[in-house]
Amino acid sequence: MDIDSQKKYLMIGLALIVTVVFGMWAFSPTEVVVTGVGRANVSATSATFNISLSSINQNSADALDDLRKKSANIKAVLAENYITADNVTETQITLTPAAAIVVNASGYQATTTLTAKTSNVAIVADTIVKMYGAGAAIVSQPIVVVENQEVLEQEAFKEALKNAKKSLGDTVGPLRLIRKMVGIQQASSGNVATATKTEGANQDVFEVVKAVSVTYRVW
Repeated sequence: MDIDSQKKYLMIGLALIVTVVFGMWAFSPTEVVVTGVGRANVSATSATFNISLSSINQNSADALDDLRKKSANIKAVLAENYITADNVTETQITLTPAAAIVVNASGYQATTTLTAKTSNVAIVADTIVKMYGAGAAIVSQPIVVVENQEVLEQEAFKEALKNAKKSLGDTVGPLRLIRKMVGIQQASSGNVATATKTEGANQDVFEVVKAVSVTYRVW
């Protein structure tokens, strides 16, 4: 076998070795799972809360009369806090024999619910306290909303992905440059009530939190 033939077979052998090594590298990537959290916040647009009223009296007419007085009192306090009549709705009054609620009870129970909405979110906490002072039986947790919530959620999602990508770099180091995203799972604060900051001066701020778990293949 002459020298040229030897070189030819040697080159073919080297090519086969390189091909096998490359194939093992290409088809055996490392899977890495990283997480990231993103937040986005903006001033809330409005808040809505329900005020439940109840009155119990031996006489049905007295129960109704007392409930109407409580309702008028609540509306007056709302107006004092700049929640006007056009932002307050009231359900139809329900009158129920007390015995239908508590066994062997006597008299009647009258109930109704008012729903109040305000764009001045900062006053809601103080207003709720005043509702109890004005005769409310139960005041619901306020639901705070913003306009274009989808945009806010997208901003939080992008930040979460960015942080996950940074975490990937910290995990695998700078030498493994080929990276492919193959899976993603996400969670959100979602509910507008739980997404609301209520502490201190931030009580009128709406915050969305997105958490992502991203699977990468790296070479």
